[in-house]
Amino acid sequence: MHSMKINSSTKISALIKADPKVITVIASINKHFKKLENPILRKVLASRITIADAAKVGGVSVAVFYEKLATLGFEIEDTAALENKQNITMESPVNKKIKELVSLDVRPILEGGTDPFKAIMEAVKVLKVAETLEIINSFEPIPLIHKLKEKGYESWTERSEEGVVFTYFKKLKEGDSNLDLDPVSASKTNDFDAKLQSFGDDLTKIDVRLLEMPEPMTTILEALENITSTSGLFVDHKKVPQFLLPELKTRGYEIMYKEVSEHHLQLLIYKQA
Repeated sequence: MHSMKINSSTKISALIKADPKVITVIASINKHFKKLENPILRKVLASRITIADAAKVGGVSVAVFYEKLATLGFEIEDTAALENKQNITMESPVNKKIKELVSLDVRPILEGGTDPFKAIMEAVKVLKVAETLEIINSFEPIPLIHKLKEKGYESWTERSEEGVVFTYFKKLKEGDSNLDLDPVSASKTNDFDAKLQSFGDDLTKIDVRLLEMPEPMTTILEALENITSTSGLFVDHKKVPQFLLPELKTRGYEIMYKEVSEHHLQLLIYKQA
């Protein structure tokens, strides 16, 4: 047992570092947290997400988290939330008085095996100040929420039924609609083949074209664990993995790509010099 003090802004990764049993305890709250049992997804998610974020994802109150974590000996700084069990960390769209709703259901896009990032970005770019964008999905798009909040959008989440998540975005002020949100910082250059040859045999090759989401992402992240400062990762993919690029940039990787055909491109990922 330990006496780490925690509150709603404590990162999940800090909890896991303090006590690995946190993974099992959080996974027991509900099925939304089963992802944490996958080490690769955990690496991506846990470092970004706070207890408050996680409570939103699971559609539970922060108090539920605190009660579970208290059993491991964590000290709760936020006692008010413990007393108020109904303190769900969500705001209701009812309070927001939505007048003009633009709705986008991305579930069919995902079921078709396509990344909905582009469709969402296009909807966001044409959103007017008076309008509210509703994204209907099977999970909460945490990276997207963080990204848009940085760009001056407010966001809140609702759940009406099991497995259906409504995420709302509203532009706070009129202004620059150039969001610079398309994170394709991968370079499509003529240097691809030259760079590829420069690695010689020091190259790991994987093909993720037949995998279902989110397996291409987890497979790439897993393979990157073995990439050194001198080696490269060569990936056969169906598309440029939009959601993964900011993650790779944050970790200090460069990404190049080359189109082979309409549904086949090759990625080359390596450590920035």
